[in-house]
Amino acid sequence: MLPGRVLDVSALVDIAVAKTEYSRSVAAMCLFRGGGICVPATSLAAVLSISPISTQVELFELVTTPGVKIDDFTHGKVGDIAEILDGSRDITAGHVIWCARATRWPILTDRGAELVQYDQNLEIDPLP
Repeated sequence: MLPGRVLDVSALVDIAVAKTEYSRSVAAMCLFRGGGICVPATSLAAVLSISPISTQVELFELVTTPGVKIDDFTHGKVGDIAEILDGSRDITAGHVIWCARATRWPILTDRGAELVQYDQNLEIDPLP
């Protein structure tokens, strides 16, 4: 399996503000080794909604890099994501989990314990 990661909101925030450099390092390593990065559109929208323009440059550079895929939230996924959420309203969590299942990549996040409540088979790459 090629190395890759699904980026949750916290990983995108870490990339935007360089809080720890961990997310940037993991993303660079995945791309360097021929893997990829999956960014759920719902996660990206959540981060862009709270980010000042000055930090959005890092996100723009990331999402326009070859090997980075923005996964759209389309009507074909709605039923699957609703099933994952089972009554929860955290659409971003559901989309991130859907992407992790589709790619079979770990999720880079600071809320791994929360996400595995939806699916105990998820692989989590925890942020420091």
